[in-house]
Amino acid sequence: MPVRSLALFLYSGLAFAASAPTAPVLTYSTYLRDSFTPNAIATDSSGNIYMAGNAIVDQATLQTIVLVVKLNPQASQYLYVRYLGGSVADFANAIAVDGAGNAYIAGATASPDFPVTTGGNLGTPAAGLSSQRSFVAKLDANGELLFSDLLGGSAASAALAVAVNAAGQILVSGASESSGFPSTSGAYSITNSRNHPYLLELDPTGTKTVFSATGIGGRAIALDSSGNIFVAGTTILLDYPTTPGAYQTKFPVFFTCSSPTCETPLQGLNQYVTKVDPTGSKLIYSTAVSGMGTTLNSGLAVDAAGDVYLTGYAGASYPYSVSPPVIPSPTAGLPFPGLPFLSKLDPLGHTLLFSVPVGGAGVQVDANGAVYAGGGVGSYLSSAYAVTVGIPALANIPNQCLPNNLTIMNSAYVSQVDADSGKLLGTQFIGGSNLTISSVALSGSTLWVAGVTDLPDFPFTPNALTPTNIDSSPLGTGVGAGAYLGAVDFSQPAPPAGTPQIACVLDAADMAPAGPVARYQILSIFGTGLGPAKGVSATDYSTDTLGGVNITVGTLPAPLLYASSAQINFAVPLVLEQSSGDLAVLVNGATAPLRQLPLTYANPSLFINPAQTFPTGEPSPGFIPMALNADGSVNTSTNPAPQGSVVSVFVNGLAPDPSIVSAPIQLSTVDGWAVTNVVQVNPFVLRVDARVPPSSDCNVPLCRLTLYSLNDATGDPHSSSSPGQAFGGVVYVQ
Repeated sequence: MPVRSLALFLYSGLAFAASAPTAPVLTYSTYLRDSFTPNAIATDSSGNIYMAGNAIVDQATLQTIVLVVKLNPQASQYLYVRYLGGSVADFANAIAVDGAGNAYIAGATASPDFPVTTGGNLGTPAAGLSSQRSFVAKLDANGELLFSDLLGGSAASAALAVAVNAAGQILVSGASESSGFPSTSGAYSITNSRNHPYLLELDPTGTKTVFSATGIGGRAIALDSSGNIFVAGTTILLDYPTTPGAYQTKFPVFFTCSSPTCETPLQGLNQYVTKVDPTGSKLIYSTAVSGMGTTLNSGLAVDAAGDVYLTGYAGASYPYSVSPPVIPSPTAGLPFPGLPFLSKLDPLGHTLLFSVPVGGAGVQVDANGAVYAGGGVGSYLSSAYAVTVGIPALANIPNQCLPNNLTIMNSAYVSQVDADSGKLLGTQFIGGSNLTISSVALSGSTLWVAGVTDLPDFPFTPNALTPTNIDSSPLGTGVGAGAYLGAVDFSQPAPPAGTPQIACVLDAADMAPAGPVARYQILSIFGTGLGPAKGVSATDYSTDTLGGVNITVGTLPAPLLYASSAQINFAVPLVLEQSSGDLAVLVNGATAPLRQLPLTYANPSLFINPAQTFPTGEPSPGFIPMALNADGSVNTSTNPAPQGSVVSVFVNGLAPDPSIVSAPIQLSTVDGWAVTNVVQVNPFVLRVDARVPPSSDCNVPLCRLTLYSLNDATGDPHSSSSPGQAFGGVVYVQ
């Protein structure tokens, strides 16, 4: 391929639907900690932020322990970091905070030596993973343990939700896995607690049970000003109680399959919400809120008038009050991937006031009645499905930023909706290749978001906390997934028309979201108002003003390659003096909100051929890299490379810089391939020539080429004891 044609391929602009700027502003966004899965987030009256979840403490066994962290209102400093647990496995599922800054954590433990404080006698120790116990713990404002106790006697159970009322009494709800979960006289109860929910209240010391009810409860809990208790959850049970006159008094009966052959169809999952009096004895109302398809609840909120808001994911038959997006049918009879929902019930539990396809991962209501929801797009109910659907909240987000089941699997967003109509008022897209929101919490007009991620490749904001290794590795997540923390301020005025807005920043080679990036790596920004209406391309590799566009990373101008209203292609400059740099995009004097680019030594990726994808049925679907055969023609399924010939691929994020590494870039490969040459095509792109191995090392017609770069800034070549970064793709061979 001629160099000019390659340059056009690398730097050409792409078109997509325009979007309008909205008031929400992403004010904080970071990869917070390695090996930490935050399951819950809360804020206190001072604005401090609390997160609770599971941390991996043994890399070999992946043993988890409860981790609770408290940050200051700016999330710029840890106020405490507290671990709690025993020797087997411990899980935190919920957190609540009272007016004094005490934190209440609820979850489940399989550890027989889970720490129980003096006076704790409400449950017996667990016997292992097959017989876990619910627990509740209280930390003071400094993170010191005030009490910790097991719940449920000798019954296996898991606590899923916690709340604290004005008197300091603690409400805990969850599910009992066995019979014998204790109930108290006068409280609502059933004969057999096995596989049923529970709801209980403890005194402020955590040592006495005020009431314990069985047969009601859930994974979300809220209180109103009168002390009434609201619980919401998901069940396969058809005997969960409902009350006469409620919105939906019978649970829909339908079946789902756990395998393509559907040998054992199961009753599907339904959502419910229950309002209970303060004594736990009377059901004020209880209703199903489901359609003829799987419905998962993941959030509950109650406003001052007693209206209830529910959120989660559901099938297309869910009772939406607007036409839901059309989504593909499930594959081979497996569970439906699902759409988000945000539903509002009247104070009597009789009427569904609205139900819109927004949210899915948490809902909050502020003192003025404004409603906020967090959610995701991608794999809703099963990691086997990563489906991008036309969620109205994301209608103006460029397609390049949304999940594609290849380089982007799950992305996150938050929205504000009108409490009376359910009308969408504003959305902030967060992005990422595999980011899932687990919980949201409100502080004033700012919605804090906790999530879990496999890669730190979502937006970073300046001055946010990051782990110390974020700049030394393009992965950065250590063992297991890591924690995301973000904040969106919904009080900001809408920016003037034409102000540049960044929707996402991607690696220009493979269109994967950018996290830590390398010097001279080519990136693509997608959004609106980014440049001239008609795209313009640079005529050299040193242009730093193009079509009214300027970009700086840190203090240095970035080389610009292409600019249009929808897309900018640029190269990260040779920022040497720091491990990260603020990304500033200036368009005709107007500046987009600042982002931060963590910097790493190398972040290699191959330029893809958008016209080529894996054949249907291949075990690893994905993009195929742009590869040239020895005669310069493009490698395709109809134009494969002969065995023994040389193919060329093109590498981003690995261009040599003499001021960092004095030696030329070294690459190695495996499985019979041989790197014959490495050529610098331009200051930013390398061409790698590699010889196709014999058929014994290839799965003809596809042959995987795996390359290894230098392992670090010392320039050491790849070896088993000093591994480099692996990257690559497949080429067609014959």
